[in-house]
This record gives sequence, structure tokens and C-alpha cells, in this order.
Amino acid sequence: MALAAILLSALLPLAPQPNAPFPKVLTDAPTISDVAPGIQYGRYDMVTEDGPLEVHAVAVDLREPSIRIGTALADERLISQGETLSSMARRTGAVAGINGDYFDINQTNQPLNVLVERSRFVRAPMQRWAIAIMPGRRIEFHEFHYMAAAQLPTGTVELKTMNDWPPPGAGAVLMTPEYGPLHPADNVTEIALQPLQGTPPFAQYRVAQIADNTAAQPPGYYLAIGANSYGQADPPNPGDAVTITDRSDPPIDGIESAIGGGPLLVQDGAWYADPDGPSTGEFATHMPASAVALTRDGTLLLLEIDGRQPELSIGVLQPQLAALAIAFGAQTAMQFDGGGSSTIVARLPGDEGAQVQNSPSDGKERRIADALLIFSDAPRGPAARLYAVPQEIRAVPGARVPLHVAITDEGGHPADCGCRIAMRVQPAAAGTIERNEFVAGSRPADAQLIVDAGRLHARVPVRVTADAARVRILPLHPAVPETQTLQLTAQAFDAAGYPIALPQSLPWSAAGGEIDSKGEFRAAHDDATVRVRIGDLTVTQRVTVGEHAADIDFAGNAVFSTAPHGQPGGIRKDDPCAGCLTLQYDFTGSERAAYADVSLQLPAPALALSADVDGDGHGEILRVAIDNAIRERFLYTLAVVGWHGWKHVELRLPDALAQPLTLRALYAINRVGAGAAVTDAGSIALRNVRVVLAGRSNEAPK
Repeated sequence: MALAAILLSALLPLAPQPNAPFPKVLTDAPTISDVAPGIQYGRYDMVTEDGPLEVHAVAVDLREPSIRIGTALADERLISQGETLSSMARRTGAVAGINGDYFDINQTNQPLNVLVERSRFVRAPMQRWAIAIMPGRRIEFHEFHYMAAAQLPTGTVELKTMNDWPPPGAGAVLMTPEYGPLHPADNVTEIALQPLQGTPPFAQYRVAQIADNTAAQPPGYYLAIGANSYGQADPPNPGDAVTITDRSDPPIDGIESAIGGGPLLVQDGAWYADPDGPSTGEFATHMPASAVALTRDGTLLLLEIDGRQPELSIGVLQPQLAALAIAFGAQTAMQFDGGGSSTIVARLPGDEGAQVQNSPSDGKERRIADALLIFSDAPRGPAARLYAVPQEIRAVPGARVPLHVAITDEGGHPADCGCRIAMRVQPAAAGTIERNEFVAGSRPADAQLIVDAGRLHARVPVRVTADAARVRILPLHPAVPETQTLQLTAQAFDAAGYPIALPQSLPWSAAGGEIDSKGEFRAAHDDATVRVRIGDLTVTQRVTVGEHAADIDFAGNAVFSTAPHGQPGGIRKDDPCAGCLTLQYDFTGSERAAYADVSLQLPAPALALSADVDGDGHGEILRVAIDNAIRERFLYTLAVVGWHGWKHVELRLPDALAQPLTLRALYAINRVGAGAAVTDAGSIALRNVRVVLAGRSNEAPK
């Protein structure tokens, strides 16, 4: 189906025009697809004055009766390893969704703000904005103020929060099965409860027992009373009734789903400077971002902007995110967690389920805590619609364009028409069809790809052209070791910003080194310049050749710590050699990790970290902790220390890490899921800790 036909009923704007402070949009190439009745997905490939931006949007018509909106909790547990958005969508049957709240990343992974899932109150709110889905798909945005109490036979105990372990401030909390197991906690009375009447968590319970707080307890309902709440009422006895009441403002009772986020970005159609937002400092630089919005006409919007990928999308500042939401028609908009967490999924024509549509900045999906999901209850039916992808074909003579044809029913489900799919090009001189690929003819021409499947038909505009408005070579800043190879790629775009397919072989040339017609460059010993010509346009790119290592004063800045805190071990400097550091650990008891902590910003672009390691042969894991440009923490394995004596090790840093980077620690941990646990005390010596940079150093001989 051509783009023009889809846009006859589009929920999404064809060309949003954000005002300042959003950067001026130079080109915008949208692609809009049907997901299900009342749901559409759009991708906007923008080029702005600041750089490229890839914007993803899902629009939901809340008047469509087959639509449901819900939330999902990672692994159905507050304390978890996290779960990817695509996994949540797959197991729940969602057709679209976006990542949700900020969470305790790399620790408990629990969301920070409110969560209501299928009318179950799972996580207590904090003073930060959240979106609530009410009966009848009514959307509300609130800052919830949580108040609850436990009515005991001898009095009332105030509950400051829920599912927060151990009770914060030594107060009192209600724990529910969604939290998971309880670990031992000092000075806490754990009252095991069994629901009697009402819908938990705000219900009447019977006291089953006073649990042993010195031992782990299985998931369940518990009233946990800390030392600071002991005086409010005497603990109940087994068999007593306990009633948990809620006095939240606004009331949580009646909410079908709710998920936290913040800050609020847009209020009454204008930018809102939310003082309670958690991430204002993160937006000092451009970053990936996620948001949810409601338009004046009652359309729900999920918005995601990729970032930290200079070749694809640079990301946005927070006021720019608000300006973009307003351009999409938002009257109210709220931010979700961003950075590497920003992910959006949608079911495209022909897909059985929702798939990731954006490019997460970690280079892969991040495990997150919760998500906002869109469901469609539209029934399955006979084949009714034919889609062809791409929606328009733009190609240089000789280029090959993969074709995908999908047939769906009226509900967007894949369907079988029981007929043969036929494709032809008209006029035929513009190109041919070979094994589901369009092969552009030898001369420029305008044409149509005609797709027939029984009574279903589609027409795809075709333009074969030798001209391009813009051409670039990727990667943008190529670097390669001496005498090694590097794959370069050319990309061409028309005046509207849409990509133009190119032949596999192009007229490449190189000054310094060698390059073949497919863009494979082989370096010599000096920097090089490569060129490629597309029509009348010739573009050049400089290639940095060589690498060099720069010393890091790791030993001089390192301090010792352990997990848990206060365990045995230490660091010795200038041992066993000048400039060396020896890290001592002791895994004979409860120690899980021993750290040499630092805070060293690395020169950019950093390609790798390397070190010489004197191993003790115990098999402990040597890991690296690195913060990216907005202080997100990434952990990498440098080596499994199963050797004795000195060995050189190197970690190549992922391209997706937003630089500059900060080295935070080198540390030893026990073997987790990698064989038998280490039960020894030992030590690792480090010397020549270095960062590897592109290009030859000034001291390197020519």
C-alpha cells in the first residue's frame, strides 16, 4: 500500500514542525504503517541543523473499542534481573509498547514510581508524575500522594510506602508477593498475612504467623514493622485480623493500570518545567529519550527518539523533547526513562507480534523494570489488506531493493489469501523482479511496482535515478590498524531525505591504502583519503590509520572497597613493581567482590583498555566498570584469571558507548554462572593499565 493511501486515515502527522528549541528540520522522511485498528506506527528520519534524528511514534485512537492499554512488570517481580521490552510484549501479546519508569539499574532493578498492573497495586507512588489508565480507556496524569495504614486490634500503624525492603527509616510497610522473597533483616517484626476479604493489597487479612526475621521468607503478604513504628500499636497474634486501608490522593482505587515516569514535559499544550523530574541533569547533553503524551483529540502517543549514534541519531535535550511532543499535538506529555533504556516496539504488517523498531543506544535491548503496552482485541478474519514494503522505491540504476509483501485481515493479523502473489514493473524498462528483489534498470525512469494477490492489489511508486541530493560515507570517523581492513559503506539520499538504494559495486578510490569496488579498504602505514562518486556527487572521507596506547595513572588513584561493605582484602601500591597495583580479595566468606575504585575520564575516542595481569590461577573474574557520557554504568569482563604469572589482556570497547568515558573500577568477583565458585583468598597484580586510542602517537616513528 502506498504511503498516500495509508495517510488517508493517518493518526500521525506526515510532517511535524517542532518549534525552537528543537533544531531546524532540514529534511524529514516519514514512513507510517498500520498496526491494528486505531493504532499506527511512524518512523521519522530527520536531518536537523544539529545532526540526524530518528523519531519513532505510536498513535492510539482511544475511541477504538478493540484497544486495551496496560502495563507489565519485568518477570512479574519487583526484584528481578530485568526483562526486555520485546520479551514483555511477546509474553503478553501486546501489539505496541514503550519502556517505562526509571529503575534501580544494576541493583534490584525495581521501578522507582507507582505501578498498577491489571488493577493490582504493585508499587507505591512517589512525588513524581505518572500516567493512569481509567475504565473506558480514559487517560489521566497525576502526581500521586500515597497514604496507607494497617488497622491492628491494638491500634493503627501508618504505612509510609509498600514493597520497600527493609522498611525505610525503620518504619512500617506492606510487602506483597510481587516483591519476591524477603532477605533477613535486623530489628523488623515480620507478620505473615493471609487475605480474607476485599482485593489486596487494600483488604482484610488474617495473621498467619510471626515470621523469623533472621531467615529468608518466601514471597507473600507481610506487614513489616520496623523499630521506629513499634510504639504505634502492639504486634498482633496469629489469627488476629489486620485491615490495610488506602488514603492516597488522588485515589488509586479504580485505576486499571498506572506507570510512573516524570518529569512532566507538556501541560496545557506548553512546555512545563517540572521541579520533581528525576533526569534534568542527564539532559545537559543530547540523549535518547522516551515519552508518553495525550493530544487534544484524545489520541495517546508513545514517542521515542534514538540517540548517541552520530551516524543515525544524536538524541535530544529535554526542552527539545517537549517541543517535539507539542508538534505531534500533545496537550499533556510525560517523560519515561531514557538513555539505553529507550525502546519502542510495534507490530508491522505481516508480523505476528510486536518487534523492536528503534536502535537502542547500548547496541542491544536493555533489560528494564516495567513497560506501557498497547493491546488489540480485534478478531481474526479473512484476508483483507495487501501491504508492500518499501512503500516507495528509490534506486540508482543497477541497485537491488529487497521487497516484502504482507497480507493481513482487517484486525492487522497475518492472513492467508490462498492465492499467488504476482509482481510486475510498469513500464518494464524501469526494472525487473528477481527472487523478491527489485532490480533497477540501466536508465533513470519513473514507474510503478504492481502487486496482485487475488482480489487484493497494491501500487508502489518507483523512481530510478542517477542523482542524489546527499551522499555520505560510513563510518563517519573511520579508524583502522596498520595493514588491516575496514568495510566502508556509501549512503545516498534524495532531496526529501529518503534513502536511495545503491548497487553493490561503486566507483571507490583511495589516496593511501587500497579500496575495492565494494568498499573494503586495506590500510597501509599512513592516514588515507577515500572517495566515492554517486551521479554528479563525489564525497571524501579521511581514514585514521594506526593505534597507540596512552598510560593511565590507575595505581595512583585507586582506593579499595568490597561488596558487601567492610569485607577483608586491600590494595598494595608499587608492589610487586614500581607503578604496579596488587588487589587482594577474600572469597572464603561472604565477600562477593573486591574493588580498586577510581574516577578517571578517558581521552576520546577510546577504542580499548589494556593491562598486564599477574594471575593467581584461582579462576576469579576480573571486570571493568565504565560510565558513559551521562554516567550510566556498564560492566565488562576483562578476563577469567585462570593462569599464573603475567599475561597481557585487552578489552575492545563497544562503539555504542557514548563518549567521553570514565573508568570507575577494576575489580575481582566470584565466578557466577561460569563454573565452580571460587572459595579462596588471593591477589591480582596489575601494571601498564592503558587506554588504546586511534592514530599513531606523536612519538611513533613515521
